[in-house]
Amino acid sequence: MTGDSALRGIPIVWRHHCSMEKIVSTMNSIAHSTGLINGRIYRSAWDETPADSMIVAGGKVVWTGARADAPAAADIIDLQGATVIPGLTDAHIHLFAIAHARLQIPVSPRDAADIGSVLKLLVARAQTIAPGKWVYAAGLDENGLAECRLPTRRELDAAIPDHPVLIRRFCGHVAVANSAALRLLGIDDPIGDPEGGAFGRAADGGLDGSAKEAAAELFFRAAPPMDRAELIKALRLTIDDSAQLGIVAAVEAAVGFTTGFDAEFTIWNEIRGRAALPLRLGFMHQLDPHEATARGLTPTVDADWQCMTLKYFADGIVGARTAAVSEEFYDTPTRGFFMRDEAELQRTIVAAHGAGWQVAVHSVGDRATNCVIAAYETAQAAQPRENARHRIEHFFVPPAGGLARMQKLGALVVMQPSFLTRMRRSIAGAFGPRADSCYPGRSVIAAGVTYVATSDAPTGSWSPWDGIADAVGRAADSGTPIGPDEAITVREAIQSYTVGGAFAMKHESWRGTLMRGMAADLIALDRDPFVQDAASLRQTKVLMTMLRGEVVHNVLRPEWALGHGFGAG
Repeated sequence: MTGDSALRGIPIVWRHHCSMEKIVSTMNSIAHSTGLINGRIYRSAWDETPADSMIVAGGKVVWTGARADAPAAADIIDLQGATVIPGLTDAHIHLFAIAHARLQIPVSPRDAADIGSVLKLLVARAQTIAPGKWVYAAGLDENGLAECRLPTRRELDAAIPDHPVLIRRFCGHVAVANSAALRLLGIDDPIGDPEGGAFGRAADGGLDGSAKEAAAELFFRAAPPMDRAELIKALRLTIDDSAQLGIVAAVEAAVGFTTGFDAEFTIWNEIRGRAALPLRLGFMHQLDPHEATARGLTPTVDADWQCMTLKYFADGIVGARTAAVSEEFYDTPTRGFFMRDEAELQRTIVAAHGAGWQVAVHSVGDRATNCVIAAYETAQAAQPRENARHRIEHFFVPPAGGLARMQKLGALVVMQPSFLTRMRRSIAGAFGPRADSCYPGRSVIAAGVTYVATSDAPTGSWSPWDGIADAVGRAADSGTPIGPDEAITVREAIQSYTVGGAFAMKHESWRGTLMRGMAADLIALDRDPFVQDAASLRQTKVLMTMLRGEVVHNVLRPEWALGHGFGAG
């Protein structure tokens, strides 16, 4: 193990080996134990002497080492040479949005190469439903279309005149609608822009069908909801699919972002009341403190269903050029904007801190991030709290001196490395020669700030292996590396997804590594990620996922269960 941790300030503890008698006694007091054999078991990202066997019991790791030295276990899993690492935490993902998109027509660049192909997909859907029924689509990314622009209201009207159409850009911050949808939503040409949002306009000043940020939110909130039963089914499937990617814990990054807080939270609680989930879950509530109080919500730390975080949006995004930056975008004469009045945002952050919440703020531009850091400083000065672990989500354009201030606060930088590949064209267009300073990695770690890699799916790649590859390679396999000096190592990237994610959820004392006494949350892989080049990491397959000591995903051969008893007995 090296002391040069990717997460400075997070203790990585190698627990002292205790006697075999104590281990056996512990196992005897637990009804069931499972041995994992014939593997390459890394107890943490910094483990340089992996074990070949492990025993778990009572949901915890009770022993690791060489098979010849192992105590007996009731059941056996033959890993067949697979590599085992701690399970991954995606501390910023939109599971609800992924499920919601599964019920819509997919129009991503993988599905449609140009606007004409997008329209064909929408027409095909319209032909299967009665006139007047809504046509919903998701995943649109104009950067992947031949025209490099959004479809217009006029184009949608010509192709689908008899159905309201609503398209959600892959980021969730931009919408496109046709005239039928606008009429039903009560939106027409004279409407003004809401605070923190903007409607797109054609050359004649009329609405072109597009809407950004708060304006897009007006579309999404007012549109008829999806079928509830189908949405619950899709959400459960999304959770199951996350386990297959090696994710053992996830933080839903804004309850309320997709369809509104109350509608989403009700569905989440219905999911909770059903079968056990193969995922530990945390939630960021998109609520102001007084709104949380009115709903009887208080900060709650929990192993499986955690609600300790309030989420805010300081600014917009790079793709729509709505991020609040201090220098105009390279290709657009604007500096973006804030989602709400800066002073009001700061007061809200201070109030949330005072009420005991962890605060997470979407902040992309350096102007926005300076505002958020100042609010954290004000909050901490007014009411000091240890381990508040407030977060800045994205940190796309780092402000001068921002990392030193973050380090002093103990605040976390929560990144989405797969954006480097997903948003390559946007990054180049928005920042030009300044692009290499965007989305830092190495400088965050060097500053002693906790670096947490996440997906932000469906905006970023859902697969953590794409995120790990991009954190290491800086999107080199899709073109010129973006900010190669900001690359981090494979061990640092995996550390950020294991201990880093657990740290963001305040779970690091009991999960995130596979040392004795830690939670038996682990994954078996088809390759050793620590000896792979960055590009090949994308092809990593998860053969097995274990949560709380129970297998929740398995594609190893059926003979993995070999029966009873092994080891020294």
